[in-house]
Amino acid sequence: MGRVLFVRLTNPGRAGGADWTQAVADFAATRSWRSEPLWLATDDSRGLFEMEYLRHLRLASPEPIFGAGFVRLAGDETDALAVCFGLLQLTQRLGGRAVVADSDNPIRKQRQLALVEGQVSGPRSIDEVMVAGPIFKRLPAGTITFYPPRHRAVTLPGPASPPGWWSFAIQGMRDQAPGFLEAEAEAMRIYRSLRAIG
Repeated sequence: MGRVLFVRLTNPGRAGGADWTQAVADFAATRSWRSEPLWLATDDSRGLFEMEYLRHLRLASPEPIFGAGFVRLAGDETDALAVCFGLLQLTQRLGGRAVVADSDNPIRKQRQLALVEGQVSGPRSIDEVMVAGPIFKRLPAGTITFYPPRHRAVTLPGPASPPGWWSFAIQGMRDQAPGFLEAEAEAMRIYRSLRAIG
């Protein structure tokens, strides 16, 4: 079995199960996934698999679980980053606590992330937890390279970016955006435009 990211919602914050299920589905619909999209089972789920998956986890867990899901990665590290950044934004908006367990992540500090009220639990920020080197998204017509805020080898012309901004390069063009999800969305818009005119 390939690498799997497991997601657990241990505190729903200001939202109910239906709100969380819809919020995760809405987020998953905002991007293209190489894997299956992120999903979340809650007490409001009606699918047999989702209900049984949640029931099984609750029986085995010492802590309360309000929702859970997983993503089987298909060789795209940007899918893993999207899960973390997407849940970070959702906990900021809805409150609560979500845990991402990624036991096969080659970077030890990223194997389990607790995201609470829009922040990584503990003394580190999300930028300190993320890798310091570039991330490659390989696509049929080329590669998009994403550079985390802490990556020092790449500088873009113009004034320095605010903290947390990501840079990206695609077919010799470079740009930046205020977060990973925004950078990926902009890079994919450029990629699709270049394919349409190519």
